[in-house]
Amino acid sequence: MARKSQKSNIYKRLFFCLIFINLLFIGYFIFQKTEWFSYLENKFHQTFIRSSIPEGDYIYGIDVSQYQGIIDWNKLSSKKNNYLVDFALIRATAGKNHRDIYYTYNWKESKKNDIIRGAYHYYRPNENSTEQAENFIANVKLEPKDFPPILDIEQLSKIQSVESLKEGIKNWLNLIEAHYGIKPILYSGTYFYRDYLSDFKDYKIWVANYNSVLDPLPEKKWIMWQFSDNGLVEGIEGPVDQDLFRGNKKDLNLYLLK
Repeated sequence: MARKSQKSNIYKRLFFCLIFINLLFIGYFIFQKTEWFSYLENKFHQTFIRSSIPEGDYIYGIDVSQYQGIIDWNKLSSKKNNYLVDFALIRATAGKNHRDIYYTYNWKESKKNDIIRGAYHYYRPNENSTEQAENFIANVKLEPKDFPPILDIEQLSKIQSVESLKEGIKNWLNLIEAHYGIKPILYSGTYFYRDYLSDFKDYKIWVANYNSVLDPLPEKKWIMWQFSDNGLVEGIEGPVDQDLFRGNKKDLNLYLLK
């Protein structure tokens, strides 16, 4: 009986080993298929995505943060790229104490590769606006030919009223303007701007709208349009936000720091 029991245990082990090997093989096969389909999807986007870029007198750019990982700015600026990236808007800070982990690298490399750069702050509506402005000022040193400072606001607060939120936004904008000597640019989505930010009429608008529209915000003379969040470009692994500046290079130079 003991010998039969030993044989039975050996067969069971062999059986489970075979199942395990088969599962590994199936997993590897699925992974390879996923990689292949991902490759095909990327090639499809790189081949056809340009047709989705709105037509008009625009300059093409992107906006990036740490979520894009380490960017190969040399490839990004190459004439071989599917896109001619003229400008990049780079997240510098978020809230009262966060600094984007790739900000310094992106800031230096974009300039090194002759890409016009801009720095933006992601506004956290539940945090103190003065501390958020101080965070941006402590981390961002602007130079001639850079974009003005940019405030990214896209969420309501959970702890304060809309009016109080607006006061905080205005405070941030005033502090930044006082420090850099130029009015910041406001970034937000079409509907958020209409519902909560239409009072800020004196500020240039960078608007986000991914719908197939001719104009993302007809009632406002916006200067930039984030028209997609799933672009693919050489030098960046994975999707990236795509943007258009409204005008030509001569127009763009008028907005840059002197």
